[in-house]
This record gives sequence, structure tokens and C-alpha cells, in this order.
Amino acid sequence: MSIKNFLVGTVAGALVLVVSVFPVFASSPFKSDLSNNNWRVFNINTTEPKLWDINKAPSLEDGGVGFTFNQLDTGWFSVYLKTNYGDLTGKTIEADTSWTASDKYISRSLTTSDAYFRLEFQSAQGNYDSNDYWWSTVSCNLNTNSECTLTASLMDRELWTNQSGKSATDTTEDWVQWQGDIVHMSPYDGFTYAMENVKEVGLSFGRAGSYASGVAIDGTVPASFQLNSFTVTQ
Repeated sequence: MSIKNFLVGTVAGALVLVVSVFPVFASSPFKSDLSNNNWRVFNINTTEPKLWDINKAPSLEDGGVGFTFNQLDTGWFSVYLKTNYGDLTGKTIEADTSWTASDKYISRSLTTSDAYFRLEFQSAQGNYDSNDYWWSTVSCNLNTNSECTLTASLMDRELWTNQSGKSATDTTEDWVQWQGDIVHMSPYDGFTYAMENVKEVGLSFGRAGSYASGVAIDGTVPASFQLNSFTVTQ
């Protein structure tokens, strides 16, 4: 690396000031790989009294985590694969995934060929309203591929909808959420708040129009899902 030296002195040469100027390099963007975090799989069975069956997602030999989809006849559906995280403001999420190729993935509505997953984050654990849960509009179809990379920027509000299907661009206040009660904060402001106060982030599994209804495999052959990498970039 070259260094330029500038000399400033008196006529008599009694004073010499040496200033070294170093080249300025652009800093690389912040990037956090969450692949080896404490990931958990959330499963649901509407006939069971407990709400969730939660299991730690095993680590993969080559990095990342994975899990095995429930068989349809067990009554259990995988709904979330997620981990804890903090502020997502201005960041971009990217998930590199792969899974067992099959056309037998099925959602909890038992609709064939309707099994998808997408990015998700939430800002509440316990009491919540629709502005606490957000999903990316970009998704992957489990029945037509066996690998997919999901990418969504939190700066592009058009890529995100809340639990009531409201866009993060919506500035409407005092609106009725899907549970029937009124939310006084607009989806726009709700998205801003949720980004700053993230509790969990990851993937959700469900139908094309019901983002977290759950997915199972309709058959006897085991099917696995691999989250090869999950990165958050500034």
C-alpha cells in the first residue's frame, strides 16, 4: 500500500510537518449469518390440547439446520422454523433452502399442490395484534422445486404483509383486523415498530393464501427440509 507524504517547512528548514494520507476504502456491509443459531420447529395439531409442539432443529453436517416433515396421518403440521433476533430496520433477509423433492406436500386445509413457505418475523410473544406479525410476499413452492433462495428487503414495504393481509405501505389508521377488533396503529407504522422490536425471525409454512397454516407430507416416504444459510445484511 502506497503512502503519500507531504512536507511543509520554513524557508530555513527549521520546521518540517509530515502528514501521511492513507487511501480510504469503502467498508463492507454488515452481514450476520444466523444459520447456527438456536433454531426451533413449531408444529401444530388442532386435535391436541396443547397449542404447540416445539423442537430444536438439528444442525446439518455442512452448516445450517434442518427438520423432518410430519406425516399427514399423524395430524401434525410444521408451521414455523425460527430463531431469536433484534432490530431488522433497513436490513435484507436471505434464506438458502433445499428439501426432499416430492409432489406430496400438503397444507392443513388438505388442499393438494398448495404448500409454500416464506420469510416471517414477529415483534410479540404473548399478547399481540396483526401488526406484530409480518410475512414476505415472495415465497417458494414445495411441490414444484427442491431448492430455493428467498430474498426480501425490509426497505421495500411492498414485499411485506401483516397477519390481516394488510400491506406495510398502508397508512390507514383505526382499521378492523381479522380477529374483529380495531387496531389504532396503521400497518405502515406497525411495520416500522415491528422492525425495531423483533423477537423472532425465520420461515413459515402454509398455503398460498394462508401463510402459517402448516405443511405436512402425504405419504410414507420421509421428507426433510434444510435451511442451509440464513443471513441478515445491512
